[in-house]
Amino acid sequence: MSSTGQMHAQRGIWTLSATVPTMIMAIFLTILQLSAVVGADKKLCNQHEELCSRPYNDVTFVSTHASFALTSQTRPKAPGTQYKGIADQLKDGVRGLHLNIMQGSSATEVSLCYPDCTVNDGGNLLDTLKVVKEWMDSNKNDVVTIFLEGLGTDASPSAVVKAFTDSGLDKYALKGAPKTWPTLKSMIDDETTLVVFAEDSNIAAANSKGYFIPYGDTVLKLEGPFNYGDEWTCGPWNRTTQSIMLIPHFIVQTASYNGVTYNNMPYPFNLGTTNGYQYEFHAVTCRGGQSIWINFMEVDFYDQGDVMTPTLKLNSLPYKDDSPENFYPKFFDADPEAPNVSASASLLPLSAVHILVLVGCLCMTTLSFVFDMLRL
Repeated sequence: MSSTGQMHAQRGIWTLSATVPTMIMAIFLTILQLSAVVGADKKLCNQHEELCSRPYNDVTFVSTHASFALTSQTRPKAPGTQYKGIADQLKDGVRGLHLNIMQGSSATEVSLCYPDCTVNDGGNLLDTLKVVKEWMDSNKNDVVTIFLEGLGTDASPSAVVKAFTDSGLDKYALKGAPKTWPTLKSMIDDETTLVVFAEDSNIAAANSKGYFIPYGDTVLKLEGPFNYGDEWTCGPWNRTTQSIMLIPHFIVQTASYNGVTYNNMPYPFNLGTTNGYQYEFHAVTCRGGQSIWINFMEVDFYDQGDVMTPTLKLNSLPYKDDSPENFYPKFFDADPEAPNVSASASLLPLSAVHILVLVGCLCMTTLSFVFDMLRL
């Protein structure tokens, strides 16, 4: 090769030498941008991508018994069922709220009371619905359920409807119980992320828009609550049209308050056990005895013990210390050879982000190799 040809070849190598690092950097930045776009497009439904494709009645939610009835751990002013308010409950992952409705000081007011308004008056329904509305406005990828408790309640049906309308919460309400429940993603896309069940038929019938779903036709409420020392049971066994299972998982006691004896007072003791392995035992046992999925585990003092981890397990979602042994509840002998249906993150399929990064690394490695060869 002539000296002129060698000079042109060398110049070409120098030019390529300067270009290859620039190409590598451009590819790397493009991969980062694509990764960010893919990550941004990932949809979360009730905080988990895996739940998006599941129908509403195939998901297990934690719900709080008499969600509004607050008390204190140190100096209780009145018997209550929860230590933390509804805003904190929603923030912590509770997605089912049980509101016991009664007539307030007038026929146009609806109060929340448990077991009655002389024991624990949780204020009026409208104020509580405004709290829920504010939270849902900021968390539009979460499906929430409200149970209007009170069979034969003296609350005015029209006043209950008005409270939902005045709070603005009705705009999120799913209208009617479908024959086939939608997926969480479709509910989120349609902005129908609130489901309302009404126990009293008069309350349910009062809503002309149809978003008060009759409790008895749709919800199979299992036996409970229980006294301390009782065995958890899973009846009744007469399911007909119900497609939602609600398990009351809390303990009550007979106690006096202001000279009146009640047989359904909260029992704030042994909560590490009640809201621990017994929660999981109760759920798994009743799932085996019924033909529909467990949708709501109704608890007192949800922040005591740990009800969230077994709920993740029931939903086949990853959880802290996830392993084949830990998937099995404490009351079973762990089988190390058994598969863990909750699937550790390391066992999940590669995501689009992972694939982009791998392809990028391969391209960069190839270009670096070419660059090194040209320099020889």
